[in-house]
Amino acid sequence: MKASIKINSKVLLASAISAFFSLTYILIRVNTDFSDALNIDKSGFELRDYVLLAGHLFVLVSNIYAILVIYSHFRYFKDFGILKTALLICGIISLFSIGIEKVMVDEIARQYRAGMEVSELSILNVSYVLNMFFSIFTLYYLLRILPVVYTADGSEDSVDEEIFTIAQYMGILSGLAGLMLVFDLAGKKITNDKLVFYAPFFVLFLIPYLLAVLYWLSFKIHRRISDWYDEKQLQDIMKASLTTLVLSIPGLFVFLFLGIPAISYFFLYYVFLALVIFSGSTLFYYKF
Repeated sequence: MKASIKINSKVLLASAISAFFSLTYILIRVNTDFSDALNIDKSGFELRDYVLLAGHLFVLVSNIYAILVIYSHFRYFKDFGILKTALLICGIISLFSIGIEKVMVDEIARQYRAGMEVSELSILNVSYVLNMFFSIFTLYYLLRILPVVYTADGSEDSVDEEIFTIAQYMGILSGLAGLMLVFDLAGKKITNDKLVFYAPFFVLFLIPYLLAVLYWLSFKIHRRISDWYDEKQLQDIMKASLTTLVLSIPGLFVFLFLGIPAISYFFLYYVFLALVIFSGSTLFYYKF
């Protein structure tokens, strides 16, 4: 199979993951303070406004790139025809929803300035969710086609390595995103009773990691548990578990030093901290 298919698939994987986290950030900004996020009342742009704008542009470029890559997959291999067709349709819908988002942002700004009830925010959120679904669907699709892409060149053993490595990267990204949100909410002094409204965002951060792990499990489920890992992977995971246990203790002292009052933050902080340390150390030991 052409080397360009492998390269484009890897680039699309990184693009889909980045788009997902960008959209999560956009959703958080819009739903915590839409007038600030959409720059309705401000006279100029701040740094985070440029970050939000860059996030929107990246999602657009990523969506177009994904559609082009999917078209190329139709050309170079016939496997997963229904899945490719469904993903292509989803990509087109997602692309249309980006246009809807621009219209909704303008309409929300008009209604807000006129003192009217802002009713289009739900439509804007649905459009963002469609973009996120496309990113997750793309990630799932890429995980599914990895065996086809690699076994076509006789490198079947590398499929397991790729999925294993991807899962660790997902863990690092998901963990870091969760920690950033914990610190952001703590900095804004969001109380326990309001923290529950942010629970869906923490769940969203875990989806890419869970998807990669679940697919890896589906790839291994037909084998005996003793055959799930090769000798090096097993050693790396054991060392990573010990590293997580050792480093998470001083990590908890950092949390206490920051003086974050709400106990709910402690649980969220520990979950995402452990995920970062475990995935990061597993990847480090596996690579080095």
